[in-house]
Amino acid sequence: MAKYLYGASVQGIQDFIFKTNKLIEVIGASEIVKAIDTMINIYKPDVIVMQAAGNIKVIFHNKDELQKVVKNFPKEIMQNAFGITISQAVIIIHGDEPTKDEINTLEKKLKIQRNKPAIPLDLHSNILELYPKTARPIWADSKESLDVATQQKHDEYAKWFKKEREKNPKLQELKELTALSNGKNKIAIIHADGNGLGELLPNLKEKTNLTITEFSQKLDTATHKAFERASAGVEKIRPVILGGDDMSVVCDANIALEFTKDFLKYFEEETQKELKFKLTACAGIAYSNNKYPLHYALHLAEALTSQTKKHAKALREKEKLDFVPSSLMFHNIQSSNFQSWDKFIQDELTITNDTQTIHLDFGPYYLEHKEQPQIQDFIHTVEAYRCEGSPISRLRSWLSELYKDNQSAKDMLERINIITQEKDRWNCEIMDNNLKIFNKNLSQNNLIVPKDGEQKTPIYDVLQILSTTEAKR
Repeated sequence: MAKYLYGASVQGIQDFIFKTNKLIEVIGASEIVKAIDTMINIYKPDVIVMQAAGNIKVIFHNKDELQKVVKNFPKEIMQNAFGITISQAVIIIHGDEPTKDEINTLEKKLKIQRNKPAIPLDLHSNILELYPKTARPIWADSKESLDVATQQKHDEYAKWFKKEREKNPKLQELKELTALSNGKNKIAIIHADGNGLGELLPNLKEKTNLTITEFSQKLDTATHKAFERASAGVEKIRPVILGGDDMSVVCDANIALEFTKDFLKYFEEETQKELKFKLTACAGIAYSNNKYPLHYALHLAEALTSQTKKHAKALREKEKLDFVPSSLMFHNIQSSNFQSWDKFIQDELTITNDTQTIHLDFGPYYLEHKEQPQIQDFIHTVEAYRCEGSPISRLRSWLSELYKDNQSAKDMLERINIITQEKDRWNCEIMDNNLKIFNKNLSQNNLIVPKDGEQKTPIYDVLQILSTTEAKR
């Protein structure tokens, strides 16, 4: 009897979630997306291969049941989440589980379907009254004069809040991003993605002794457990996309770096427990003001993730490692919008003076690697510069001087160190020791060192964290 592998790919998830900066709508949209993954269960598929982050793959033995899904499932998804479209495809498989080649064939068909334009359900004529924030027609049944998609998000938020309030009676309303921001009005968008899955899948049985179905389910469990462990005791954090090997969250800028470090660590531990094979991950953190458009910040977080993956893969090749090491990069957004990471490097993170070019992007920062800057060592360095008597304000002036004249900047750094030692020799030694642990070539007298074939300084990254976060209470 023929078996059918059905695949569905939800498009526009990020646009749907991050259409506005209202937290009530971000939470409501993420709850809708979370429900989409399980809606296929109504049709009782024989085998669930994958259900995560809008990526659905299931097996049907009965052709009649399959036809019902193809006919009705996209309509139900789009009616429950206005603004989202769905692509679907089907192939015949020959075993109880799909092979890697069969999944690739399905993915190619889904890619073709994604390129076909979809007609939005809320297509309108000019005679209809529009909701100003989205330019979509106001829904007649909406009490607040909202468009359909926004009303759906508000309704889902209300359900979510009621459920969470039962668990925690002290939970406060989370309607605006100010509920997550710190005292400096800063939030962080974090994106993390697993490493090496494309290389692992062809040898899945050999390395993990798991089928593709078992693997995808256990990987999803590991990701959720890693998030739960990393966010334990943290109130000002909200997962937006969490499934498979993907994670996107919005949180208080104060906890972003520590949380991401813990998530990468726990992701390795939980995948080892669940899969009997350690997976690693890379992450990007975009710090921004709570009024900055979230979709730009997420775009930057994803670009940072790609950049750190590129660096980590090159490191694996160079050192002939068996895995891509876990690492992260971050950036504090100070410009009006985000175009590309390369443009940020060119416009904001490169100093060219009379004698040399200095790069301010010192990352990536690694979870564990003796020859690369490590996340925990960087955190210690930041905290050392946060202490009383720190020369950090003078170092801002030093960076500005670097743009003008190299020798003048050297003279300024020498004066800064003399003043700092006179004020507090003990703290000066602590800062110096932390710099040397962070990178053996760094010291208070030498803040520019060779890295990745270029001259770089970590001071800009230290300043970024200090300017966006507050001291621990």
